[in-house]
Amino acid sequence: MYQCKKMFSALCLFALTLLILLSPSSVYAEENEGKQVAHDDQLLQEIKDRGVLRFGTASGYAPFEFTVLENGQNRLVGTDVFLAQKIADDLGVKLEIVDMEFGSLIPAMETGSVDMIISGMSYTEERDKKVDFSDVYQSDQQYFVIRKQDQDKIKDVSYFDQGGKIGVSDNTLQDTLVTERVTSAEKVAMRKSADAVAALMANQVDAVLLDESVAKAFAAEHGELLAIPSGLDVSSDGKSVAIPNNQPTFLAEINKTVNACVESGQMDQWMEESYDLIRQSQKSNWLSYWPYFYDGIKVTLLISVVAILAGIILGLIIVLMRISNLPVLPQLASAYVEFVRGTPLMVQVLFVFLSVGALFSLSSLLSGIIAVSLNAAAYISEIFRGGILSVDRGQVEAARSLGLNYWTTMKKVVFPQSLRPVWPSLVNEAATLIKDSSIVSTIGVAELTFQTRAVTSLTYQGTIPLFISMCCYFVLTFVTSMALRLYENKMQAKV
Repeated sequence: MYQCKKMFSALCLFALTLLILLSPSSVYAEENEGKQVAHDDQLLQEIKDRGVLRFGTASGYAPFEFTVLENGQNRLVGTDVFLAQKIADDLGVKLEIVDMEFGSLIPAMETGSVDMIISGMSYTEERDKKVDFSDVYQSDQQYFVIRKQDQDKIKDVSYFDQGGKIGVSDNTLQDTLVTERVTSAEKVAMRKSADAVAALMANQVDAVLLDESVAKAFAAEHGELLAIPSGLDVSSDGKSVAIPNNQPTFLAEINKTVNACVESGQMDQWMEESYDLIRQSQKSNWLSYWPYFYDGIKVTLLISVVAILAGIILGLIIVLMRISNLPVLPQLASAYVEFVRGTPLMVQVLFVFLSVGALFSLSSLLSGIIAVSLNAAAYISEIFRGGILSVDRGQVEAARSLGLNYWTTMKKVVFPQSLRPVWPSLVNEAATLIKDSSIVSTIGVAELTFQTRAVTSLTYQGTIPLFISMCCYFVLTFVTSMALRLYENKMQAKV
């Protein structure tokens, strides 16, 4: 029995080591070997040696970057994407698109996950401290989108001298402009421009500040909206390509392509092509957008199923550590659980993607699955711990008195009796995981929430796609809960 317990403790220690290696907390303790952050003026050569140019962007900002469905596959298009492809072609390399939230782009570049950013990004002093900017490839004035019924009172930014609410997309130039120049107004920052416009249509804000081309696109789609000049002087600003600092050779090559495209009128042609793609992607009825939601549902289910299975396995390992007799294992397992439960899942997903994902060149999907699985393991371990502790101590002592060793007692007596009381909590955790999987959309995983925003960027409507998405999530969680409860009833019937 002593040998068995010793072997079990050794297995627990080995499992803990694996958890630490897989968890993002160990990444920064590793050497920088393998991390793809270029030294000064070496990035261009590294890209050519690699044969791939990694391009970071944030889709859902038509006509610059947005998703369309072609032959059952998502395709990212728009003027920024076309420019990125042209730069890759001129360099003689393939283009790899890394799609994520706008606010995560510069951190991704700092960790070496992307080589350049083209996402309607404009120069600001704060950004200039972290990246270098190319020559301007697109100049846009700043426009307000307002309700037509308010056009007599809202003429420009002067309306907000006495207050009011302005909607912006988070971490954008417009966000900075409102913060620094329209201090008397209340800023309402949303994740996407379409969310801000939806808030405008719901009378939650008085205006939305956008680039001219984007503002006019929203106004053209919604007859009740109007695009007007904001009156904010930002004529010196424009959209540029962002690259890591101190890469003059790479920057010179990008400027060569950018200036050629601007001077030849190619940028204007790409803008027209983007609007044509938007019009072609717009359907006559909402049922036509079902392929977007269907693809999102498949990825959501994949993430949820893998995460719950991995969470159960890792959760069992963690709970066995917590009830181990060795003095170090319970403390380490408890610390892991408390740390994971005490930090937001979104932060964990971003951290895994920008650290572990960058270190091992993992895809955004795999990075998201790892983060969600590690998070689920902490909660599931607590569920199992509660079930194990609910087993009467007398039954354990009776099993030991019959000559059963520690592991056999756990396998034959404790685990079977603990499963039944924890099953309702596991059902709830499965439903929660389906909803929590939406967090991975922040790193560009095309699950249901991501596809919902793709439809929003194509239709310029926020409410209806979100309602459809809510219904999809409800059906997924309801069917999953009913199926697992049916299995629970069968277990009860066998008692």
